[in-house]
Amino acid sequence: LIPATIPTTLDRPSSEQLTRARVAYELVCSTTPQMPQTLLVVTGASRGLGRAIGVAFASASTSNISSLRAILVARSEDDLSETASLMQEAAQQSSTELEVSCTVADLSDLDTLEETVEEIFEPLLLSPSPYDKAILINNAGSLGYLGQCRDMKSLSELQHAINFNLTSSFWLSSQFARIFAKTEGETGTGGRCIIVNITSLCAVEPFKSMSVYCAGKAARDMFHAVFAKEEETRVSSSGSRSCRILNYAPGMCETAMSLELAESDRLDKDLGTMYQTSLKEKTMVQPKDTAAKLVRIVVADEWISGAHIDYWDE
Repeated sequence: LIPATIPTTLDRPSSEQLTRARVAYELVCSTTPQMPQTLLVVTGASRGLGRAIGVAFASASTSNISSLRAILVARSEDDLSETASLMQEAAQQSSTELEVSCTVADLSDLDTLEETVEEIFEPLLLSPSPYDKAILINNAGSLGYLGQCRDMKSLSELQHAINFNLTSSFWLSSQFARIFAKTEGETGTGGRCIIVNITSLCAVEPFKSMSVYCAGKAARDMFHAVFAKEEETRVSSSGSRSCRILNYAPGMCETAMSLELAESDRLDKDLGTMYQTSLKEKTMVQPKDTAAKLVRIVVADEWISGAHIDYWDE
């Protein structure tokens, strides 16, 4: 196992270096028999669902992955380190070969988003091993404004929610596919490209006092559904679609976000009571359970690209 590391200052490769790396990578993938490695990028990986997804992928009993390279992205360095440690423990127990690194980044900062995404994705093309799959778990997000629509008072709060929940999510998925999905006549990783957008029942059902969150989830769902439709016309060099996309709703999970909702005095009264009761009676979905189901779905690779799948779906 390779110990988890947290890079501090990343030296961004030049365009010329990256071009040479892509050419060399394609040559390696096509001529050198090596153990295929699965690439996993998880945003919002510092706690809750993102952490559980990382651990589930690191466990071969869940993922059936023998070699995994994982990139964890979030704002908290200490919490990312904890996630990396838990992934290493899971990998050791299941004899998974694991390389995990952490990138501390604020995906809501649009002034640095483009550079941040390039720093996360581009150096991965310098890997000496081919990726049989490149998987993005587009999980990072926030609740944003809670309360009645007519009571909004802060434009900056609204803009921050849009930046974080929509703009950064759209950009991450777009750039991940651009770099890692190889279509005929293009260069890329040579393996399967999969994008998972973490969505919610809020994407399809309106909940009073959660307008910004619901709208954000609905917009992310539609963006990725359109993305999937566009990818149907792209054929990879192996004859399969270049990029498969899934909108996965994990169910009402017991996370810090659920606790925030249960304690909020701005949430609709009936909705707040539901969260409080669910927490008290421990009827919420556990992150490890929904993460395990997501990994099984991704590994099976049988869903209709662009579909919205809920934890409770059969």
